[in-house]
Amino acid sequence: MKLVHDPLHGYIELDDFAVRLVDTPEFQRLRRITQLGFAFLAYPSARHTRFEHSLGTFHLAKRVRGYNPEVEEGVVYAALLHDLGHYPFSHTLEGIFPKHEENTAWIIKHGSVGDVIRERYSIPEFLNLLKHPVVSGDIDVDRMDYLVRDAYYTGAAYGVVDLERLLRNLKFDGRRLIVEEKGLIAAQNLLLARAMMHPTVYFHHTAKIAEAMLRKAVELEGILLEEIRTMDEIDLISKLRNSEKPEVRDLIKAIDSRNLYKRAYCSKVELEGKILDEMKGVLEDEFGHLAILNYPPKPKYEERNAFVMTGGELRRLSDVSPLVKSLVEMKDVHWEWCVYAKKEIKEEVGAFLKSFLDPYRSNYSGKERG
Repeated sequence: MKLVHDPLHGYIELDDFAVRLVDTPEFQRLRRITQLGFAFLAYPSARHTRFEHSLGTFHLAKRVRGYNPEVEEGVVYAALLHDLGHYPFSHTLEGIFPKHEENTAWIIKHGSVGDVIRERYSIPEFLNLLKHPVVSGDIDVDRMDYLVRDAYYTGAAYGVVDLERLLRNLKFDGRRLIVEEKGLIAAQNLLLARAMMHPTVYFHHTAKIAEAMLRKAVELEGILLEEIRTMDEIDLISKLRNSEKPEVRDLIKAIDSRNLYKRAYCSKVELEGKILDEMKGVLEDEFGHLAILNYPPKPKYEERNAFVMTGGELRRLSDVSPLVKSLVEMKDVHWEWCVYAKKEIKEEVGAFLKSFLDPYRSNYSGKERG
C-alpha cells in the first residue's frame, strides 16, 4: 500500500494491485500527457497531467464505493485506467485519430498493463467496467475530478463544486447512479461549473489556435495511428521539431515561441458538410498550412440526463432544475468555428473567406466576425 498526496483530495491510498497498475509503462506515460492540452499558453500553471487526474478519479471512485458497497471493486481500477489511451496533449488530436476510449482499449489489450489486469479480470470483463456509470455516466467521478482539478490549476474561480455533498448523496441502484434530493444543489453546481469553464478555459482561443496548429503539423508529417497511440508529448514534439518538412518545423517553432496564428474569421453559424469540405479545400489550395480551419464539435452536457430522486419520484435533472434547463438551452452560446492564419496574411484570409461565403450571406448576417 502507498500513499500519494494530492492538492485536491489530500492523501490518496493505493492498494498493492493499484500500485502494480500505476507502475506499468503505460500508466507512467500519463505523467507526460498534459490534462488541458495547450491551455498552459493562457494559464501558465495549467501543467497538470492525466497521471494525477487518473489518481484523483480512482480516489473518488473509492469514495463512491464506500457509500455504495454493491459497486464492484473492479470499478475503482477501471477509474484508475480510464484515460490510458489519451494521445499527446489529450483531446487535441482526436479530430484526426480515433477517440481516446478506443485507444485505451487497444493499450489494455496489447500493453503490459493488460498482463497485470489479467491476474484478476478477463480483458473483456475489464473493458466492460470502463463503461460503468461510476466511471462513465451522466454524473461520474471522471468529470467530478477534472472540473475541480482544472479550476484549481488554471486559477479559474468557476469550477468550485461541493464534491463531498455530491458524493454522499449518490446512490447506485444496480444500473445507474442516482442523485438523492440533498445532493440536487451540488449536482446543479457541477453542471454550472462546467458551463462556466467552457468559455473561460476549454474554449479559450489561445489554446484552440495552438491545438489547430499542432494538428496541422501532425497531418503534414503524416504520423500514423500505430505510432501516435503510444507517444508522449516529448516524443511527438521532438519528432516534429526534427521533421524534414520545413512547414512542420515552422508550425512547431511558432508554438514553441508562442508566436501563434491569429483569428482571421469566426462564425457561430453551422455549415453543411459539403460547404465545410469545399471551404477546407479552397483554403488549403490558396494558403496551404498558413491558414487553418478549426470546426469543433458542440459541447454536450450529459449531466442534464442524470436521474435525481425528488419528492419520492425519479426524474431527470434537467426536468427538476430550471437552472440546468437554462444552461442546456444556452450550451451553444460560446460555440464557434474559426479560421486561423499567420499574422501577415490574416486580413487577406479574412477577405477571402468573406468572398467565399458571400453566396450564403443571408444565413450569416450578424453572426460572423473577421
